[in-house]
Amino acid sequence: MGTTLVTQTGWSALKRKDMRRHRRYLVDAGVLQVSWLDASGNMKVARTRALNISEGGIAIELPEAAMPLSMVRFQSDRFKVRGAGAVRHCRRVGSKWIVGLEFIEGLRWNPPEGEV
Repeated sequence: MGTTLVTQTGWSALKRKDMRRHRRYLVDAGVLQVSWLDASGNMKVARTRALNISEGGIAIELPEAAMPLSMVRFQSDRFKVRGAGAVRHCRRVGSKWIVGLEFIEGLRWNPPEGEV
């Protein structure tokens, strides 16, 4: 049974998943106000959505690429969250950019108790 899983999922996907420090939780309708530096170093501001969150970071969608290793500030009045994250990855998906942020400045997110 375990062999079937490896065959269907693919070794690289399993290896990548095992390397993650924290479980990812999908975010439903997570709208954030964000500011970041684009690839040219210009300051950008947009309302966008969060895709997933973990104890140590968050993945967001941006209309333009973010400069690698730069800082992205974000806030949401609805979710009562404000903070910053360092860009750890940025990849294009269609017309949007998926940006993975690692929380900085002591920010942490606590996952819900029990089954999700």
